[in-house]
Amino acid sequence: MREDSIDFDLLFLPNRSLKMRQCLLLIKSVGEPEYNNLMLAIAAIFGNLPLDSVPIQMLEAAMLKLPDEETLVGDPFSIEEREYNSLGAMGAGQWMGQYKTRPHALLKLNSTFTTVDDWVKSLPRGCKRTIKKALAQNFTVTTLPILGDEPAPHSKLAAFRCVVAHEVRLLSYGVEGFLDALSEGISRYIGTTRMTGEIREYRNKDGKVIAIAHEVRKGKTARGQWFYGDDEAAESYVWFHSVYELVRRSIEADGITAVDLGPSGSDAFSELKSRYGFLSYDDWPDHADYHGDFWYQGAPRKNSWF
Repeated sequence: MREDSIDFDLLFLPNRSLKMRQCLLLIKSVGEPEYNNLMLAIAAIFGNLPLDSVPIQMLEAAMLKLPDEETLVGDPFSIEEREYNSLGAMGAGQWMGQYKTRPHALLKLNSTFTTVDDWVKSLPRGCKRTIKKALAQNFTVTTLPILGDEPAPHSKLAAFRCVVAHEVRLLSYGVEGFLDALSEGISRYIGTTRMTGEIREYRNKDGKVIAIAHEVRKGKTARGQWFYGDDEAAESYVWFHSVYELVRRSIEADGITAVDLGPSGSDAFSELKSRYGFLSYDDWPDHADYHGDFWYQGAPRKNSWF
């Protein structure tokens, strides 16, 4: 009798791009209910299963429809649906008085900061050096608006790879940790591609997508909603570059009074944000005004949201 098992070596390959593609394909792009099963996808991709088993046959059928890294595969949500899908992650429950969320890390903008250089000058010496390194990197950044009735511009395998790589780097601690991180990455990818805002897409000198920064403006607050980067992005100071650019654009924009980096997953990350002037507030809606319209490409869109 053959004993089915997981090929653990596959979980730690330096380049898991193909495995990530296969996993997304099984879950998303085939479009049939039986494919919407994460555990089945993991078994088919990482398991040592007989070639004539149902999961392997499903994988082979799905591979025939494998898209390339740049093909958009997301659902075309309306702008109203995207705005609604964004509210929970933005912490609307607290500013509506429904429930209390975790503290948010805020940089309050005032007359002290008239340019981004004023903000940089306020930082500790080590942070200034990090920002200088981030600005000296050789990558390109493209702004991609998320539009209604169209697939999100980051609903593609190139972005999915960044999301999963990011979660695996942060959460993986052995085989079980890898599978947890993979599951978390898939959930976060689905979440970010359902929301509104803008994507800052980072590519290295070879044109490969290495990170995405998802930003949203509502009312008088600019929100750094999500950031996902692969190992190359982590080594290239991309997160610091994205924070610098978010602060710069917020200072230069009309009417923004706070930059919100949201809650932190750990005390260490809260401490890191605080070194760059983003202090954690339990009563953060008192300091970050989210009342008003969502903004798109420099202008508000009138809507029925609070």
